Amino acid sequence: MNGPAAVNLNTIVVQTKNLLTSDLDGETVMMNLNKAAYYGLDSTAQRIWNLIASPCRVADLCDQLIAEYAVERASCEQEVCAFLSELNQEGLIQIVAEAGG
Repeated sequence: MNGPAAVNLNTIVVQTKNLLTSDLDGETVMMNLNKAAYYGLDSTAQRIWNLIASPCRVADLCDQLIAEYAVERASCEQEVCAFLSELNQEGLIQIVAEAGG
């Protein structure tokens, strides 16, 4: 059984292009046209979403978030990988490649 590829710090990810997105009362809402599913993102998730508008290595994404938020590296890396894995399972992001470590 093949599921979506796992997301790790060397994974390069980008937003899937087949989504409708809009800002609604400080929250980003998205509609996956392939699944007819609705999603909402809070402020931190919105920031991650904006950072992956173009292909981005997960480790670089974490570096940016650590610079902007009061978060420990280990916690940030774990939570970002888990969040991006969920987005990948829902078809909201694409894994572009695995970067060299």
